Amino acid sequence: MIDKNLPVRVFKNLKHDCYSIMQRGVIKASARQVRLTGVEFRVRESGRQRALREKRKNVHAFAVGRLVDYVHPSDARNMEPMEGRGAFYDPLRFPSFVDCDTKAPVTVVSAAHFDEDGVIYSLDEAA
Repeated sequence: MIDKNLPVRVFKNLKHDCYSIMQRGVIKASARQVRLTGVEFRVRESGRQRALREKRKNVHAFAVGRLVDYVHPSDARNMEPMEGRGAFYDPLRFPSFVDCDTKAPVTVVSAAHFDEDGVIYSLDEAA
């Protein structure tokens, strides 16, 4: 069970084509949609360098924040869309998560929504 009082890490699980939600080093859930608040996007540079060197993907980029809600891959429910800007991470092109339009680094945001289409983030506290 996920403790909503503690932060979680969310990362794209490429093997299962979903997001993994980790807390205290243990994967607690899989999701096709996730909503976090108080989010920090992190990239471990050593893992990024290893992925570039070995030309093989590994988990080295993730978001840390407070879990608001998630939708399991087998659940038919969908979350309400979130207004905001798109973000993505490409280790071949950038050392951090970046805004889809401006390519400016994105590190700390008020809220983030992860789904099949990618990541939407908001700097607005009301998100």
